[in-house]
Amino acid sequence: MRSAYYRIVWGLLFVLVDLKIEVVDVLPDMLGYLLIASGLWRLQALNGYFRAGHLSAWLLLIWSVLSLFWFPEVGTGGVPMQSVKELLIQLPSVCLHMVLMFGICRGIQANSAGAESGLDHKARFRGHMFMAAQLLWLIAYPFILNLDSGDMIPVIFICSLAVMAAEIAVLLLVRLAGRAWTEETE
Repeated sequence: MRSAYYRIVWGLLFVLVDLKIEVVDVLPDMLGYLLIASGLWRLQALNGYFRAGHLSAWLLLIWSVLSLFWFPEVGTGGVPMQSVKELLIQLPSVCLHMVLMFGICRGIQANSAGAESGLDHKARFRGHMFMAAQLLWLIAYPFILNLDSGDMIPVIFICSLAVMAAEIAVLLLVRLAGRAWTEETE
């Protein structure tokens, strides 16, 4: 199971880091979602939260492949949205990503309930932190369309930093869960 957690860590890293050379993504999100799905596939027998995360990882993989062909002009993340069409195209992937992160955090929390390491409390806190940051970002969405982009840059920057910090916290949580799993089995 340790390797499953580390696959999820690498997958989250691929999704979080957007390294491009010219127009080619060196760390494609599709590979990240595939790694996450393969890690969650092994963990889904432990509880239903991992199963929900597994399903959303597959849906995100399909969505990222389809977005290459159907919506190549829509930026994903970071850049302010300028039209309702672009906003509506990106919204399903944001919601699926929330389900993925919720499934991972709650799965770790349920799997480590009552453990001496306190991993269940860390998972609960980081899950709440991610959901709060993502909710802040979703609340800012309508304002991106209605206000001048110059006025929204600080709000977008703060929301992006909050979501990125929460994503990193979840990534470190999964890494910690992988380490805790090996300590329990040894």
